[in-house]
Amino acid sequence: MKKIFYLMAIMALLATTALAQTAALKSPGSRIIEGFKYEQFELNLPEVGVEVDRVELKNGMILYLYEDHRLPIVNVYGLIRCGSIFDPPEKNGLSGLVGTVMRTGGSQTISGDSLSILMEYIGGTLETWVRSEEGGAQLNVLSKDLEMGLKLFADLLRNPAFPQEKLDLAKVDIKNSIKRRNDQPGAITERYFSRTIYGDHPFGRILEWASVKTITPDDMRDYHRRFFAPNNMMIAVSGDFKKADIIKKFEKYFGDWKKSEFPIPPYPPVEFGYKPGVYLVKKDINQANIRIGQLGVKRGNPDKYAIDLLNYILGGGSFTSRLTSRVRSDEGLAYSTGSSFSTNSRDYGTFYAYCQTKSSTAYKATKIIAEEIEKIRNEGVTEQELKEARDAVINRFVFTFDNPAKIVQSLMNLEFDGYPADYFKTYLDNYRKVNLEQMKMVAQKYLQSDSLTYLVVGKPEAFEKTLDEFGAVTIIELTDPVLE
Repeated sequence: MKKIFYLMAIMALLATTALAQTAALKSPGSRIIEGFKYEQFELNLPEVGVEVDRVELKNGMILYLYEDHRLPIVNVYGLIRCGSIFDPPEKNGLSGLVGTVMRTGGSQTISGDSLSILMEYIGGTLETWVRSEEGGAQLNVLSKDLEMGLKLFADLLRNPAFPQEKLDLAKVDIKNSIKRRNDQPGAITERYFSRTIYGDHPFGRILEWASVKTITPDDMRDYHRRFFAPNNMMIAVSGDFKKADIIKKFEKYFGDWKKSEFPIPPYPPVEFGYKPGVYLVKKDINQANIRIGQLGVKRGNPDKYAIDLLNYILGGGSFTSRLTSRVRSDEGLAYSTGSSFSTNSRDYGTFYAYCQTKSSTAYKATKIIAEEIEKIRNEGVTEQELKEARDAVINRFVFTFDNPAKIVQSLMNLEFDGYPADYFKTYLDNYRKVNLEQMKMVAQKYLQSDSLTYLVVGKPEAFEKTLDEFGAVTIIELTDPVLE
């Protein structure tokens, strides 16, 4: 009997110790978070057709209008279907220059410098840009200056001058950035990760001076004629205006702009495939920059909600994520670590985990990140992790709509990106519906741990171990850019 008693006592002691150890793994902050109780809230956004008006001008330009008279300001935000994805290889860099010089060069009636002085005088801003898959323009003015501001906004979009001297200045800036591009390990990592993942697709291109230097003002004017047209543009307006008045102003300044007869060219598709292996970019630095990932999903994937939560738990949740807890807090290997999983890309985006660590711990950090990816893939997540991720993602989503400009731009973006108009109505509930089985399913489906690309920038001879256990090693030579 005594033996049985002692055995039970020992088992109880072991169980108590185990529970104590489990509890000890949780930080005080984690235990506080576990105790949080939230009341479920609903996202009651202004609706198109009720508080927000959608108007299409005769020339095809689409306006989203949201009146808000609390402050005497107006925000005008336009999107144009264009982007560097359409740049021919021999003119790589054209789109970016169009976006820059459109603003710095001004229009055919007012120079860019005069425009800057005028905007400074009235306390407004007017900017233009072209990114990989869209162009844009934004105007912020006091409502008393709306007439003048909108006239300048329209003039710049319709009649950009693209003067040679401003193009030359923009080229100098690009040339200097190309000259310095091997100075920043983080930028090198990003550049060669994209190059490895996307190959010859425009997303994988590296900007070279050889293509930039050939771009002329005529190239920019051809680009403008091809893409900048009212039927290829949407504009969101928010602030202190009256609907009828702002429509008249748009008809006045944009109404006689003719529709474009040029169809938008087809988007070059991303060829889906994995590029497993270790890709080492040699650079004589005392830290290793590590990025581990692969192609992910396209916009509209029904697993988006589970993927977002999975990424939050793995590395997207900052201090509460698994990678931060282990790589930074437990092992002290890196100040910055985490993960990203794009779910809003028109074509295949990327998943990747990252960190920067000492050269002497490059192997260990790589190993831990690979283990955490494998672990979440094989074991899924806990109910508590799912709850915390769901609460955090839902709570932070509200700040997407914390001012009138963001609200109307978000509603317009739905149409621009091809989402249904009622997309936000079920958005939060879609996160609430995600369960543990779905989390494990998406982890196993989208984290192909045996096909990961390991891109590392650093000094391999200073690593504590070689990285060849993660795949065949390919050396990428970091060559000096050609600037002639």
